[in-house]
Amino acid sequence: MEELTDRDLEIIQRANDIFEHWPRTKIEFGSGLLKTVGKRAAEFGKKALIVIGGGSVKKNGSLDTLLTSLDNAGLSAIIFEGVEPNPSKETVEDIAKLYLQHDFDVCIALGGGSAMDAAKAALILTGLNETDISPYFGVGAVSPKLERISPCICIPTTSGTSSEVTRYSNVTIKNLHLKKLISDIAIHPHYAIIDPEITKSCPASLTLTAGLDALTHSMEGYLNLVQDPGNESINEYALLSIELIFKWLKIAVENPNDSNARTMMAYASVLGGTVIGGEKFKGTGGPHMNSFSWADTIAHGNSTGIMLPYYMAYYAKNPVVAEKLRPIAQMLHLPVEGDLGVSIATSILNWYESMGFPTKLTEMPGWQAAYKQKALKDASQNAMKLQAMPNPVSIEKVDEIIGPIIQAAIEGNLSLL
Repeated sequence: MEELTDRDLEIIQRANDIFEHWPRTKIEFGSGLLKTVGKRAAEFGKKALIVIGGGSVKKNGSLDTLLTSLDNAGLSAIIFEGVEPNPSKETVEDIAKLYLQHDFDVCIALGGGSAMDAAKAALILTGLNETDISPYFGVGAVSPKLERISPCICIPTTSGTSSEVTRYSNVTIKNLHLKKLISDIAIHPHYAIIDPEITKSCPASLTLTAGLDALTHSMEGYLNLVQDPGNESINEYALLSIELIFKWLKIAVENPNDSNARTMMAYASVLGGTVIGGEKFKGTGGPHMNSFSWADTIAHGNSTGIMLPYYMAYYAKNPVVAEKLRPIAQMLHLPVEGDLGVSIATSILNWYESMGFPTKLTEMPGWQAAYKQKALKDASQNAMKLQAMPNPVSIEKVDEIIGPIIQAAIEGNLSLL
């Protein structure tokens, strides 16, 4: 097992302080905490709905541990199983329907980002006794009608999505082949239970995908200039998360039972959530925008991960961004001079290759040639993400600016930028 350094221990202490003071969601972090969930759930009542994805939480024993904890605390439970990757509008509404039929007191999401996102969105409907989630897509559409979603406990089984602490839920509209975002402080979970031991069952591919998702949250939030004023603390959280990921992700991928690697990646993931998803937050830009377009066949973390280095090379043309990249270069043991965007992007792509992750879109499973035009079309309808980039892009210039970024990622050619 890889030993923790004094610097690692320093970051742990700082992270624990951040988590302790995190508003709205109570964050509990530590190995073995899954066994204590029943005590937390009992604060809300006696009947729990458990939301899960596929069968992984059954196979690895996490579901049984949760059920035992609930039973010991005097709670009965019903399981909603089958939340798909990129949960659909229909799934969200089915969860809400089941919840209302049985008059549950608390919903517990056990799984990756999809299970947590689906539960959070469904609890909007349960809080309002409604059946259609569509009116709540967008930013701030929930709060005018609902102060807080029905009681929610999120237990992540991966280290990456950070949905357990954020204001976001992504819901897929199947007939449009497009994800829609709900962003509102009303959907912060009541409890986030972070038990790093659960993540040991994640296969290498999922560990990597989730880790790159966390990296993109933190890197994009950090580089977002629009929301810099007054958010110096958020930039600090982002740098802590990035530092941990660069050190520990590869170790977790190659040695899945390394408890220290799993713990440090769990810290990195939650820190990433504090960057993008609190009452005060720093939003994401290009990589997330493109991921929404390709949700049909490419996992979110894969989409954001592959696009991140190419967008960084573009962002760094802004001298303010280039200056902000200096601590990133130092983390990667690179010179803090010259074209930092290309230098850092190259280093990250080499790091990807060392972990068996694609370095260009044509190597990505699920990539389709038509996706370039789809991304450009979708981008032209997403002014929010375009303006959140460190170098804001007008809708009129989407093809001119975003087109070459995507083409560079298709070819794996940073010189196109």
